[in-house]
Amino acid sequence: MSEDRGQGGGGRTLFCRIITPERMVYDGEANLVMARIADGDVGVMVDHAPLVSTAEVGDVRIREGEELHVFATSDGFFKVAENLVQILVEEAVEAGEIDVEAAGNQVEEAERELSEISEDDEDRERVRAEIDRKRRMGENLMRVAGRYGQG
Repeated sequence: MSEDRGQGGGGRTLFCRIITPERMVYDGEANLVMARIADGDVGVMVDHAPLVSTAEVGDVRIREGEELHVFATSDGFFKVAENLVQILVEEAVEAGEIDVEAAGNQVEEAERELSEISEDDEDRERVRAEIDRKRRMGENLMRVAGRYGQG
């Protein structure tokens, strides 16, 4: 990979990083990065204007030559600067590595937990939001696996 990664200077190579709190999920060159952000879908190519936004639950598609890398991602942050796309999310799973059964279980568990929230719980709205986030990610995993994965 190029030595000018993230240094700007009009380099003609685009790089992409998908980062979770646990690890760097993807770190490589790209011809095109497509993702869902707060304003809708975005496609980033070399020399894209700087951009900072929230990343929405969805998929990130990275075209690298003839290869297409697809990841199911949770919400987080999306930044483009100096030919470097950085996607910071809680969870990112490559499409071919998604465990569809576990994702289905995650959705079922979240739905059960939502139905069990007590109306007396002081933190009810925060808990509901956390559980809903888990449910949406499970649904997203199943959608991405169905569209791009092996299962």
